[in-house]
Amino acid sequence: MSHTEQPNQSSPTFLAFKKSLSGEVVRPGEQNYDYGIFRWTDNSVRPASYVVFPKSAEDVSKAIRFGENEGLELAICGGGHSWSSASSTTGLVVHLGKYLNSARCDPEAELLYVEGGALWETVDRVGMEHGLATVAGTVNHTGVGGLALGGGYGWLTGRRGMAVDNIVQLTVVLASGEIVIANEKEHPDLFWGCRGGGCNFGAITELVFKAHPQRPTVFVTFLTFPMEKLDTVVEAAEAWCTTAGPDEGCHLRCNGAGAGAKNPGLVLRVVYFYNGTAEEGRKAAKKLYDAGPSGENTMEELPYVKLNGLANAVNAHGGRKYAKGLTMKSQMTPAVMKDLVTAMELANKSSANYTNCGVLVDYTPKHAVMSVPLDAAAYAGRGTGIEFLAWIYYTDPSLDNATRDQVREWCSIVSNDASMATRAGKGDEALGIGYANYDPEPKGAAMVFGPNYERLRRVKRQYDPECVWKKWYPIEPAANREVS
Repeated sequence: MSHTEQPNQSSPTFLAFKKSLSGEVVRPGEQNYDYGIFRWTDNSVRPASYVVFPKSAEDVSKAIRFGENEGLELAICGGGHSWSSASSTTGLVVHLGKYLNSARCDPEAELLYVEGGALWETVDRVGMEHGLATVAGTVNHTGVGGLALGGGYGWLTGRRGMAVDNIVQLTVVLASGEIVIANEKEHPDLFWGCRGGGCNFGAITELVFKAHPQRPTVFVTFLTFPMEKLDTVVEAAEAWCTTAGPDEGCHLRCNGAGAGAKNPGLVLRVVYFYNGTAEEGRKAAKKLYDAGPSGENTMEELPYVKLNGLANAVNAHGGRKYAKGLTMKSQMTPAVMKDLVTAMELANKSSANYTNCGVLVDYTPKHAVMSVPLDAAAYAGRGTGIEFLAWIYYTDPSLDNATRDQVREWCSIVSNDASMATRAGKGDEALGIGYANYDPEPKGAAMVFGPNYERLRRVKRQYDPECVWKKWYPIEPAANREVS
């Protein structure tokens, strides 16, 4: 059946499948269907033929087998935040978020057991009930699985590495429908591939994370600067970055709304995090304070469980969103930042439809990230580079192409600077490849996975030779003669 055809609602095969589930399966027009295809960004919504809400790994297995037998493309949805629409399809969606969304903590073993459809807010809350935390996303209504399997930066990254580095076990439902445990001892090659290879090998119904002792409060401040201090702010952020410790984090952000907004224009801001007291944090952030902010919105010693919810409002569900990231070879320069501001100001003036557009430079210390060997997991983004993200949030579908071109232009301002370009080449490669979870057009797996790609191809050959899973940086299976 083609992905655009309406499903046969009374076929014996479908009725038998529906009856076999402990969860639910819905079709267009039925209750919960709209919920099943709803996504964080409207441009990721696809009219699925079926949405399955499993209550167990066995339900997921049945859904995969049914979808394959019907010739349907499969997609797995956890939190539905994928920039690349990897959680959506016109075929069959396995939506883990409705029922498989809980987490539990084993405080003695310092482990967090997280179902595949859970959100980071749940993980933070459950862990901190025992004074424990793992590396979590900085927008806590994001799904755990997609972020962690693709890397996963967070405020704790400086000390604890990336979310992917804290995974100790996975429950994986393979393309065959087989349910397996993957860890360092059982299916170690699959465990290696999933940690960075994302959804290329199966549906993950449970992730087990290392949990770490975490103080109940942290220091967070938002420092706002007048635009005429842009040079000073960029230089201060770069100076801070050279001496930053593992318990710190800093985002340099310039963003705002278009001409049609209530408060149009750009705002220059530094978001600073310190995993300690307010007194310690202000001392560690002295270089940033010395830049002379015009305003400060300090959270003092914010409860840790609220930390990853601070950016939720500006990253709310709904509307259309386009973003692209790249990894800068060297630090941001005032000249490049000025060019970005000029380009964003022009874009804002020309479009009243932009609800939020901006750029972010992520100065997360990478001590712990780089301490992990490059071949320890499939995730390959372990260099010294600094992550850059550009985005536009908007509402008008007719602006999709123009918005994409605009964001890519901003990225090209960074990648075209000889001192900052990362993996510059020809064509699209000139824009650089950065943190994989940021990319809305997940192509070029060989470039993203770098030296780990050939091993990934061999793992793909073993666990998904027919490429059932192909929604995110699809990996080409190794040919038989290439498998050793």
